[in-house]
Amino acid sequence: MKKQTFSGLMSLLLLAAAITSCTKDNQAEKAPKLSVNDKTQGAVAAKAYNLVWSDEFDGTSLNTNKWGYENGNLGVNNEKQFYQTENVAVNGGNLVITARKQTVQGQPYTSGRINSNGKFSTKYGRIEARIKLPGVQGLWPAFWMLGNSISTGAGWPACGEIDIMEHVNTGNTVLGTIHWFNTVYSYYGGNTQTTPTNYHVYAVDWDASSIRWFVDGVQFHEANILNNINGTEEFHAPFFILLNIAVGGNLPGNNINDAALPATMLVDYVRVYSITDSPDGGNGTAPIGSTISLRGNNGSFVSGENGVQPVICNRPTVQAWEQFTVVDAGGGKVALQSMGKYLSSENGVQAMTCNRPTIQDWEKFDWIDNGDGTFSLRGNNGAYVSSEDGLQPMTCNRPTIQGWEKFTR
Repeated sequence: MKKQTFSGLMSLLLLAAAITSCTKDNQAEKAPKLSVNDKTQGAVAAKAYNLVWSDEFDGTSLNTNKWGYENGNLGVNNEKQFYQTENVAVNGGNLVITARKQTVQGQPYTSGRINSNGKFSTKYGRIEARIKLPGVQGLWPAFWMLGNSISTGAGWPACGEIDIMEHVNTGNTVLGTIHWFNTVYSYYGGNTQTTPTNYHVYAVDWDASSIRWFVDGVQFHEANILNNINGTEEFHAPFFILLNIAVGGNLPGNNINDAALPATMLVDYVRVYSITDSPDGGNGTAPIGSTISLRGNNGSFVSGENGVQPVICNRPTVQAWEQFTVVDAGGGKVALQSMGKYLSSENGVQAMTCNRPTIQDWEKFDWIDNGDGTFSLRGNNGAYVSSEDGLQPMTCNRPTIQGWEKFTR
C-alpha cells in the first residue's frame, strides 16, 4: 500500500534486479474465534515468541486506545475512495472495513482506514493478522506498516514501509513488499498464491537481519536488511500498523465492479510478538532410545490411541498406548513411536495422530528443555505441541510455550 504515486519505473526495475540479495461480503461473517494461543503457525526454528500487543476485536466498537481513524481524501496513488469513520466497525468478533459506492467530497467511493500511530509501534518482532479479503475487481485491501519517522519529518519513502499483505482485484495472488529510500525510491517484493476470500494468517518475522513473509505459517519471501544493506537503515527503527481498503488506484487500476459493492475486509485479530532465542536454541537433551510417558500440566498422560483416533492427553495412568519411544530422527530432531507407529504433527492443520509407519517431516520434532523441569515439542511447522488441557485432541499450532505446551516424563 504505497504512500505516494510510483515514478521512475525503469530505474526501479533496474534497482530491483540489482538487489535480489535484499533477500485486504456484505455482512460480517465469522469463523470460530481463535484464542491468543490458537492457530498461529510459522515460528522460525530455535525462536521463542512472546505476545506483546494484540487486538482480538471482540467488542462492539473500535478500541481507540489502540487505533486511530484516517479520514478524508489522502490524494495518493490515484485512488478513488474517501476514507471515513462510518466505514469501520467491530462486530461478530471481527474488525470490519467496508468499501461502498458512495460519493463524498468529490470522491466516488468511501472506505475505511485505521492505524496504530502514536498508540503502538514496534521495532522488530512477528506481526500477524488473520484476515478474510473481499476479492472484488478494483479493490486494494492491505495489512501494512510505516516507520514512525513519517510523523517527524522523514516523509515517504524515507520512513520505510513494510507491506505484510496486499491483494488486488479478484486474483489469488497476495503480495509482500518493502519500500525505502536508497538514493532513489527502492522496493523489493515477492508474492504467493492462496485463497484470499477465505481466512488466512498473514505475517512477517522481522529482526535485525531480515524480514520474512508468511501465509499460514509458510514462508514465501525474504528481504535481507543486515547491516543496512542497500540503504535499508529505515528498517531498524519503530513502525506502526495500518489496515485499509483502497478503491481503484495505480495497482488495481480503475475498472471497479460497482455491482459487487459494498464489500468488506474482515480481520479476526492483529497480534504482535517479540522474538527471542528459545532457552536452548532448540537443542535440548532428548532421551534418545528411552521409552517415556508424556504428562501434561493437567496431570494426565498423552495417549497415542493405538493410532485409530486423534492423540489426546487425558489418561490417568500409563498403559501401553501411553508409552512412547524417543527415536533419533536426524538433524538434531526426534520422533516419538508408540505401538509401532509415529506421532505426527499433522502440520498443525488438524488434530495430531500417532499412525505413521515411517518418519517424514511431520513426524520430526525439536525437543525443547524449558529449564524448569519440563520440556516442549516443536513441529517442523515451527509451532509447539499443545495438550489442549486434555479437553480435546492435541494440536501442534501454538506460537509460544505456555502451560499446555509443557510436559514432564
